[in-house]
Amino acid sequence: MKERDYVGTWASLSAHTRNTIVDDTIKAIARGGSGPALREGIERDFREGGPVAKSYWDGILRGFDPDKALKDSRWEMGEVAGDEATVYITYKKAEKPAVILLFKEDGAWKTGLVESFWEQPVR
Repeated sequence: MKERDYVGTWASLSAHTRNTIVDDTIKAIARGGSGPALREGIERDFREGGPVAKSYWDGILRGFDPDKALKDSRWEMGEVAGDEATVYITYKKAEKPAVILLFKEDGAWKTGLVESFWEQPVR
């Protein structure tokens, strides 16, 4: 994400996260008055790094500095149980770590962005 490789970012996300982002994007487009968006077109746009994907990820990066996670934080491996794993990322000034959930899908570990931040109870 830091390198703005939105195609790579999309490929690294869990299926549940990708589906949720597509659903949310379709709802946002409808609220914006642009008419209905076709799911297949939105999915393709994210997969190929098109204008919708660029707008979405650029918006995320306006409020998220990847260097805080990559350079200014301590990473610790948590539990690995079957096709699920946990990673703890503690920012240097934080009292508690961010808990990142990973899922093995199609033989590769994928980041559960939605599962980690949208749906996870506060610890």
